[in-house]
Amino acid sequence: MENKHWINHKGWFFAFITLIILILIALVYVFISISNDDQYPHSKNEQINKDFTISFNNAELESLMNASIAQYDIQTNITKKALSFDTHTKILGKEIPIKLKTKPVKLNNDTIKFDIQAIDIGKLNISNPFILSQIKKHSALPPYIHVNPKDESFYLSLDQLDIDNVESIQIQTLDISAKKWYFDIKLK
Repeated sequence: MENKHWINHKGWFFAFITLIILILIALVYVFISISNDDQYPHSKNEQINKDFTISFNNAELESLMNASIAQYDIQTNITKKALSFDTHTKILGKEIPIKLKTKPVKLNNDTIKFDIQAIDIGKLNISNPFILSQIKKHSALPPYIHVNPKDESFYLSLDQLDIDNVESIQIQTLDISAKKWYFDIKLK
């Protein structure tokens, strides 16, 4: 009976996961936009350093994320142990809370691995691998997002992002428990 209920409402869940992924991409874009150096005049002989590092602590990143996704009625919460996305949806006139709890980990300089700690969809008791396999099968995810249901995670490949005037984004430090988020940006 619960599987039929899930099938009827899986579109909302897939939309939620896709929205979370787009929000993460938007955050990287916002970080890059903040440092737009076209505003400042430079002489032709002046050498411009196009490499820089952006750093955030958990509270700063959470505040920035919440401000950028407020229009989608999604709240983030960053603790020393997890990065959570909270929202709700209305199904048959009833508010259903949705919570995706992850632990972001630096896999290499170009990839962030999000280990799924919990996916809560109201009182539904559905396994994380099943939900992730449905997302992988039925969602048209961009090429820089890879879902792996077996190890209950998804990956964000920063080297596959295509952002104007940005040659590369690399992870310098990503440590949620130490409240350190550092990204190296290289402009074209």
